[in-house]
Amino acid sequence: MQAESMFCADTMNRWVENEDARLLDTLLHEASHNLGPSHEYKVKSKTDDQIFGGPLASMLEELKAQTGSLFYGEYLLNKGVLDNALVEQSHLTFTTWAFGHISNGMRDAQGKSKPYSQLAAIQLGYLMKEKAAVWSPEKTAANGKDQGCMTIDTAKFRAAVPKLAQTVVGVKARGDKKLAEQLVKDYVDGKAATDLHKVIAERWLRAPKASFIYSVKVD
Repeated sequence: MQAESMFCADTMNRWVENEDARLLDTLLHEASHNLGPSHEYKVKSKTDDQIFGGPLASMLEELKAQTGSLFYGEYLLNKGVLDNALVEQSHLTFTTWAFGHISNGMRDAQGKSKPYSQLAAIQLGYLMKEKAAVWSPEKTAANGKDQGCMTIDTAKFRAAVPKLAQTVVGVKARGDKKLAEQLVKDYVDGKAATDLHKVIAERWLRAPKASFIYSVKVD
């Protein structure tokens, strides 16, 4: 199992395959595209494409939406709409989703940015800065084989989410290209980040991807 190669045992014991959690994350992500500054939003008469450039603007919009998913999950929990177990599973599911995208690399063969991979790297890096996600190189992963693993601290995760949302939405609302580029520099291209990305890729890509062969019978 891919998750047990990355999570420490205490976090792995809390994680389960949960389609409701995955669906919640997807629904809140898509809803968040319609909330806050979007690609039509203008700062000093300029669109986000004009301010950030197309690839960075696209990544920031997806980063806003995925951060919105985390934020509104917590918001709905606090309002009593969602239960604690589902929101926690949604956050853990997000983490494995992030591992998957990070494992695919930050750029394609032509050097073009991969928006989802980069936003996943930024979010994971930010959570690590806030000690919500902690990489312990001395610990053994839940599979009992790999050295080094990640623990997710639920309380710190929940405290970090509104800070992340404020940062991301603020970047778009102000047209703050300097901070946007700094996020990429720190969490996408920084040495500590890229070293961890290599570990994630090596472990996550061990599992073969499913392939499908279709045939058509012609009578």
